[in-house]
Amino acid sequence: MNDILKEVSKIPNLKINEFIELFHENNSEFLEKCKIVTVKPDFRFVVSGEDITKIWILLKGYVKALEEFNTGETFIFKRFPAPEVFGEMEALADIDKFRATLLTDTECVFLVLPVDQYKKILKNNPRYLYKRTNIILKRVLDEKKHMRTFLMIKSIDRIKIYFVQQYKLYAKSNSTCVLKIPRQQISEETGYSVKTINRGIKKLEEENLLKVEGQKIVITNEQYEEMLESVESLVDFNEI
Repeated sequence: MNDILKEVSKIPNLKINEFIELFHENNSEFLEKCKIVTVKPDFRFVVSGEDITKIWILLKGYVKALEEFNTGETFIFKRFPAPEVFGEMEALADIDKFRATLLTDTECVFLVLPVDQYKKILKNNPRYLYKRTNIILKRVLDEKKHMRTFLMIKSIDRIKIYFVQQYKLYAKSNSTCVLKIPRQQISEETGYSVKTINRGIKKLEEENLLKVEGQKIVITNEQYEEMLESVESLVDFNEI
């Protein structure tokens, strides 16, 4: 057993099955350049626009993808559980910069390696490349399927689904969630005009499913549960 795999095996509950080929003894040159890194919550390990020099393989924990704006406002648009690879899609597409800021949501364990070494593994290990490509393509196809499903859902329900997702991302321990998301950004994320978004938010407020306080949108746990119940039959929230 190589040293990296020995180190990994000592840490409980790591999800390494998807990457077990990486630990093969034949990859000795690659393994010498790998590091196992444990990171505390709320640590930015990738910044949007920076050069991709490392691949971050999440073996344990949760990571959030963050959109940052010149106004100083931020928006968490996705939460990733382990296992996950950050920088992989960009590397396969020959994109040299990260497209989003990434920060740890919980304590995380990563396998970190130089991007050129990871590309070499993909090139020299067809079985692993096929496995990773299969995972990526399934994800892309699922996302397209969900987009087609969304097109068939009426606007108010799609706006509800959006706020259910935001509550899941932002709320802590079933508490009240305060969202500071510009209407323009909601428009871009949902595909609706700002006018439609404003009209939808007004309707949801009238139905006591959220409250607008200045530039903030406030959703209580009870309001979230009611919105979730009204739309959970329309989509699978575990897949979006």
